[in-house]
Amino acid sequence: MPSTGCLAAIAGVPLAVGLAFSAFTAVLDDGGTQSAPAHVEGVPDVLLDAYVRAAGALGEAEPQCPGMRWQILAGIGKIESNLLAGHEITLNGDVDPPVIGLRLDGSGTGGNTTPVYDSDGGRWDGDTEFDRAVGPGQHLPATWKIYGTDGNGDGIADPHNAYDSAVSTARHLCLGAGSDGADFTDRDQLSDAPFRYNRSQTYVDDVLIAIDTFDDLPPVTDGGAGSEQGRAAVEWALQQIGKPYVWGGIGPDGFDCSGLTMQAWAAAGVPLPRVTTDQYQAGQRIPLDQIQPGDLLFYDTSDLGAPGAAPTHVTVYIGNGQMINAPSTGNTVRTEPVQSQTYSPRFMGAVRPA
Repeated sequence: MPSTGCLAAIAGVPLAVGLAFSAFTAVLDDGGTQSAPAHVEGVPDVLLDAYVRAAGALGEAEPQCPGMRWQILAGIGKIESNLLAGHEITLNGDVDPPVIGLRLDGSGTGGNTTPVYDSDGGRWDGDTEFDRAVGPGQHLPATWKIYGTDGNGDGIADPHNAYDSAVSTARHLCLGAGSDGADFTDRDQLSDAPFRYNRSQTYVDDVLIAIDTFDDLPPVTDGGAGSEQGRAAVEWALQQIGKPYVWGGIGPDGFDCSGLTMQAWAAAGVPLPRVTTDQYQAGQRIPLDQIQPGDLLFYDTSDLGAPGAAPTHVTVYIGNGQMINAPSTGNTVRTEPVQSQTYSPRFMGAVRPA
């Protein structure tokens, strides 16, 4: 098992962060590469995380479809399931109660005049006579057989899971265009994509309005711009992106997590202790909703349960809902969202070095 986290004053059991059950899942678990806010009003945090990761995964796995972004997937989700308003979403993406659409029996209800007969034996929609659209992305069971993908690494492609649904929606929008793919930076091709999803011009217009609304959101503000020293620490840490994780590494060629944070703040003129647990005591505790660039975020990655008595992992907050992380053996220093199914449940606290 690869080592994860960094040096700590207590022994811990390493957490296997990688959950690579497919090419898409591997990219999703890698944290994604897209810049995105930690919160968007009206979009549950887990669902937003699913959209960000799915967009990044598509870019890695399907390079013939450039320009996919979380705003496109959120636009689809807004029209298809109202972004799961009124539903609970677990940290691994399971939706309760499941979203199940109208019976497509050709009766005219909901505008359906063509019957769509059962294609999944009722597995996903509970109907053994006719199909119903299912999940956050309202996939038909028949199209789920084509595009359905495991997005959260549990080994099951489930349309009622937000991570699975998001990456499957991205695949449908991309691969439905054919082998040449689609360029989502082109407005005409972007307009064609929702029509492949639902052959209604009214639907396409509604989706494009939703996408444009998300695209036009103002930049996310943090608790502040951060101190001069905090900004200096972030600037130095950003220069280390792409260097390998090395257990016990303090640079210049590789780092573990506390080695990275120690050297970032050293570059800002502030000495920090070497190990994670000591760094946790070396500054002012800050509420998560007041963090600023340069603040340190601490996690307990010693097991798969709730956080324990002391942190075993640390990252640097860089602003806009993103952090720099030296995660584990086999990975490199990278940026990723603060909100994630891997780290959020294990968050212990934030510290502003002093």
